[in-house]
Amino acid sequence: MKKYPDIKSIRPLFSKNELAKFENEFDFMNAYVEFLKQTITILNIIVQTVYFDKEKKPIKLSRNEAIIAGNLSRLIKLNTSFLQNVCEHKFEISSIVSRSLAETGINLLYMIQEGEENVLRNYVKHSLITEKKLLDIIKSNIEARGGETWNIEKRMESSINKTFEKSDFDLDEVNRSSKWKSIAQRAESVVGEMFYGVYYGINSHTVHGNWQDLYFNHLHRHEDGFTINLEWNSAKPQVFESNIIFNLLITKSFVTKEKFENITEYTKTIDLFNEYLSDLIRYHEAFLTS
Repeated sequence: MKKYPDIKSIRPLFSKNELAKFENEFDFMNAYVEFLKQTITILNIIVQTVYFDKEKKPIKLSRNEAIIAGNLSRLIKLNTSFLQNVCEHKFEISSIVSRSLAETGINLLYMIQEGEENVLRNYVKHSLITEKKLLDIIKSNIEARGGETWNIEKRMESSINKTFEKSDFDLDEVNRSSKWKSIAQRAESVVGEMFYGVYYGINSHTVHGNWQDLYFNHLHRHEDGFTINLEWNSAKPQVFESNIIFNLLITKSFVTKEKFENITEYTKTIDLFNEYLSDLIRYHEAFLTS
């Protein structure tokens, strides 16, 4: 397993004076790339602290512990994928990943801050509703064929039943309704209504392939019509901001919930990075308007 540095050693790479001397977009893009890398490192540190033993082996978790741990793993992987696609100049894919990253971040913050048994249970139940619908479709198809069961259906039934067993739910407990709040409600609860309406909504275009996505990313615009665009677009430095904010927010919430012994060091680091992000945004905006 990779060894990560101590939290006290992770500090902003550029000073205010250095940021003020940036002369082009590449300088700012490099700063944002390295900044996101540092927040990913911090996420890995907190995961190793809580979910691995002294021999660096993963510990056994309860279902509720596994919900948070699994989402943190998902968050780290999505951050890494986002970074990879940005660096490969594939903005279209990084935007799709960013929407998934945002929803994972919202879920984590919501579950960490609420922290109630029924919230975590509703999270699981909401997912199992789809599984039960699929099982009902399989049984209906088998019945329509006079009881003949295909091998793929046997495997799917077995997989769904195992999921229910491991999730601590009986099939009869799961109906077509769930008390798991909508993404808009969860977002408003932890990051505010504006985030959902602006950031999450804009990235939804790329997920669903709406006209706005085609217009800006997949077509060339001309006075008398359009031509297809098969070239990839490069991301701008601003696309990093929300992901960095999420990583810092989640880190702070998580170390507080888990009552880290060195929580003061984490708080200092997060406050320092929040200030650094504000400086980076300010100097980048000044560059764009100069």
